[in-house]
Amino acid sequence: MVVQKTIDNLKERSKDERQVVAGGVAVTVVVILLVGWAVLFFKRIQNGSQEINFDSGAQEEFNFGATREAQDAIEASRNQSSEDLYRLRDDAAGNQLRGGGEIYLQEIGGSSDQFGGDQNF
Repeated sequence: MVVQKTIDNLKERSKDERQVVAGGVAVTVVVILLVGWAVLFFKRIQNGSQEINFDSGAQEEFNFGATREAQDAIEASRNQSSEDLYRLRDDAAGNQLRGGGEIYLQEIGGSSDQFGGDQNF
């Protein structure tokens, strides 16, 4: 009876007012359902009847050994490449010091440029 009277009252209102009332009712129903679900969910977890299972079939099929081997190989190559880079840097520095001195001597002592050609100006 009360519901029918409310519906008849809404029919007399404009379309915008009916949409606002319908939206309010929908939001209220969703909030009530969400609060009810949360209360029941946390009660089940507290009682221990709800078990949270994070396992999945994809994780069981995944080969962790191969992944670990690949990570170790990458780590080893990275460490090796760092050592190679240090050695390359040291060799280049040594060559630069020796080569730089030779170029300096060539510029002072000879009439050829650093590329071995004669300087004819």
